[in-house]
Amino acid sequence: MNGYICQGFNPLAAAPNKAKLTAAFSKLKYLVVMDPLATETSEFWKNHGVLHDVDSSAIQTEVFRLPTTCFAEENGSLTNSSRWLQWHWKGAEPPGEARSDLEIMAGLFVRMRAMYRADGGAFPDPIVNLTWKYAQPESPAPEELAREFSGSALKDLADPKDPTRIVRKAGEQLAGFAELRDDGSTQSGCWIFCGAWGPTGNLMARRDNADPTGIGQTLNWAFAWPANRRVLYNRASCDVAGRPFDPRRSLIAWNGSAWSGADVPDFAAGENPAGGMGPFIMNPEGVARFFARGAMAEGPFPEHYEPFETPLAVNPLSPDQPQALHNPAARVFEDDRAAFGTPDRFPHVATTYRLTEHFHYWTKHVRLNAIVQPEQFVEIGAALADELGIANGSRVRVSSQRGEIVAVAMVTKRIRPLTVEGRVVHQVGVPIHWGFLGVAKPGYLANTLTPFVGDANTQTPEFKSFLVRVEKA
Repeated sequence: MNGYICQGFNPLAAAPNKAKLTAAFSKLKYLVVMDPLATETSEFWKNHGVLHDVDSSAIQTEVFRLPTTCFAEENGSLTNSSRWLQWHWKGAEPPGEARSDLEIMAGLFVRMRAMYRADGGAFPDPIVNLTWKYAQPESPAPEELAREFSGSALKDLADPKDPTRIVRKAGEQLAGFAELRDDGSTQSGCWIFCGAWGPTGNLMARRDNADPTGIGQTLNWAFAWPANRRVLYNRASCDVAGRPFDPRRSLIAWNGSAWSGADVPDFAAGENPAGGMGPFIMNPEGVARFFARGAMAEGPFPEHYEPFETPLAVNPLSPDQPQALHNPAARVFEDDRAAFGTPDRFPHVATTYRLTEHFHYWTKHVRLNAIVQPEQFVEIGAALADELGIANGSRVRVSSQRGEIVAVAMVTKRIRPLTVEGRVVHQVGVPIHWGFLGVAKPGYLANTLTPFVGDANTQTPEFKSFLVRVEKA
């Protein structure tokens, strides 16, 4: 890998094992960082003393920082864990020469395409033939992209039941994924978003929070993917005859000829419950599953696994199977395995978490957030603090096989010791929000401590349990 375009991400702070990332970034020929603010990633080549001790003269990576707009300086859509796509409107002009991510990426693409057209290449077709029908090719509008990912008809669409009837004319936006076809007559950037910008306009921009049902179903507030459905598998809220289990909070119901109600049915609208079709339509058996048969990189039955750094020698739920201590399907490279700590050297368990007063690594740049949570701390249970002679407000050193941090000790009764397999195990909490940049008091990146382990299915790092040693600083 020669170069890395880092768009809206701070991997030096967000990915595990900061030392490994620093070494990797130092081997690049170039690093492009697109972000509204200077990040630890964009400044990784600078020495920040004990917080980030690097030899700048030995780092040959050329870093380009391209300042982008932030979400409040552009139109666009946001999505949340309720599956809502919500449109937001530009609230301020960006400072200086900051550009949107769209403009920067489009500018790079248009120039690359021109180079391929002029000079050729090993396989130019995906570049030179890519559809790029924007009013301003070097600066597509968010509205154009939203209509594109929602989907449209490329030619007149006939009703499958009546070929003489046109249900959607060429160029029209699609109303939902049911109108998508596999013959090249429609297009959509993402089928689950289809209909978010439909024939009637931008449904993501709706702001009607009326709830006539009284159960929290505000169907006209923004758009929920897919199909504006607010509760997935909502057929399961009814009995086998299609009657709601709780009539006071009915989502959908069978009215004798169709499913209807306070939500968009996650079911074939005309499917009579007497036919016995199951509510979990994405599973061929139609019912819920206790385990993900054939769908996950483990199994076939669920199993408890210990983290790769654990104070235990055996899996307490499978003590006769030493190979079952850790997930055998997890992604672990050999050099990362060599960086794991052992409980004889690192007897305490640490976990990372977030605070109410901060958001990831952004708000350490905000003065008000820095005032309410100004300085990095480590939360230590009172029992461990007493054992080590650590007073509340004193300095504490937390070290792992990969590095160490020094921070204020916050002694609390909230974190209590656990008795596991007859042993007392102490835990400490490490909030993640500090780094060597920002208006808050500079601190260590929390992932100085964390191991490089990828979950077998999601590749999510093992941030929530790893081994450390806690001592007075």
